[in-house]
This record gives sequence, C-alpha cells and structure tokens, in this order.
Amino acid sequence: MRVSFAPIGSVPPFDAGTQTIALPPGLDSAHAVIAARAILTELAIVQPLFGAVCFCGEPLDLSPRIPEQRRSDNQVVKHA
Repeated sequence: MRVSFAPIGSVPPFDAGTQTIALPPGLDSAHAVIAARAILTELAIVQPLFGAVCFCGEPLDLSPRIPEQRRSDNQVVKHA
C-alpha cells in the first residue's frame, strides 16, 4: 500500500485501483499516523498499538517522497 499527499477533496482518501491512501500535505508525523490509521480502520484493517500497517502487516512509510519547497517572489533560478 502506498501513501500520497494531496489536498483534501482532490482525490479519494483510498484508491483501491492503485492501493493508495491520500493524506493532506503539511501534516506533522504524529497527525499523519492518526489520519492513516483512521483511513485504514475504515477499511477494516486492524492496527497495532503504535504506527500504521498495511493489510499485509507491513508498516506504512508516511514520510513524503518529495519535501515541500519554500518559494518566494524573489527567488532567482539559474541554469548552467
């Protein structure tokens, strides 16, 4: 099972076709675990006391693959 970060309402919380859970971007790690556990519990996947696990029992990796970047209007981009 995969975890993606997407704005609320832009994708369903669970996509069965891709086996992906969607969490809101910007959640700290504690809130990401709570949100993932809530979705998994709705899917009737029993969760351990700590963390979140897939239906197969593997722990979920809740860290974003690409960190959010800070941008400003004064940012200058140079290409070599």
